[in-house]
Amino acid sequence: MAQGDSTDDKCHQEDLFQELFGDDISERKTGDDSSSICSSSKTDERMDGPTPDGQSPDDTVSSDLVSKIIRIQLGQPALPDRRAVESPAPGFVICRQALGSELCELYFEWLNTKYFCNTPYLQSSDKERSGAQRDLRRVNQGMHFGALSDNLTPLGFLANACLNIGQLLPKDLVGSRRTDGPFDQAIINLYDPGEGIGDHIDLLRFEDGIVGYSFGSSATLRLRRLSSEAEIDVATQYAREPVGGGVDDVLVKINAGDVYAMAGEARFRWTHGFPAQIDGGANVRGRRISVTLRRLQIA
Repeated sequence: MAQGDSTDDKCHQEDLFQELFGDDISERKTGDDSSSICSSSKTDERMDGPTPDGQSPDDTVSSDLVSKIIRIQLGQPALPDRRAVESPAPGFVICRQALGSELCELYFEWLNTKYFCNTPYLQSSDKERSGAQRDLRRVNQGMHFGALSDNLTPLGFLANACLNIGQLLPKDLVGSRRTDGPFDQAIINLYDPGEGIGDHIDLLRFEDGIVGYSFGSSATLRLRRLSSEAEIDVATQYAREPVGGGVDDVLVKINAGDVYAMAGEARFRWTHGFPAQIDGGANVRGRRISVTLRRLQIA
């Protein structure tokens, strides 16, 4: 929670969490851990003013990282309109290495410091974990609510940069993001070896056009086509178990710096998820952090 949030602001966010995610917002995360908790923020860090007094050492590190990120962003041109993209499933488009390695490393360090500085690294095998680790309520999810329109913030830069990648999102969605308003919700997920996220469709409370960035370790994303409205209804409830027959599974390797988008059919008729295990081993081999950008439907 950002410093200075009022009690009313906190209550509003709790109500919104309840509306969007129900009683257990971590329900769809999978792995050996029995529980997890989520951190949230309303403001993205901007480096154009004095550093607040009384900040913690972690805040200082985070501010320093933001300053480095912004300097790199200002020193490079905007992401080009024409960049190679792949489309392994209808409405799913991925752009490889959209961000350079130095920027990826800084983003990973900033996200890890801002949201997960007290989250211990876990190994893939439960036998390798101590009892204290297994019982710990881990923070492995962060959220941000509020317009992400400012290029001079880390999340704002990501939200705007993806609009400059030709063919990543349909032209009408790019136009609406630029004229009607940007992304206004970000979810930051952490995955250590042995952790994943179940096959699901993002809540219909969010508009068409969802974008994801990946930092840290690589992971394989599983896409599954759904054939009935009943399956789609289950998938929007963030089912723990895979839905659908799996015959038409599409597996996509997601690497650090890749950005992908889901629109149309991929957004509403295909599930997506990161299995905890794949090919007999951990899907994620090291710490991975993802940033997913969405826009809430206007009531």
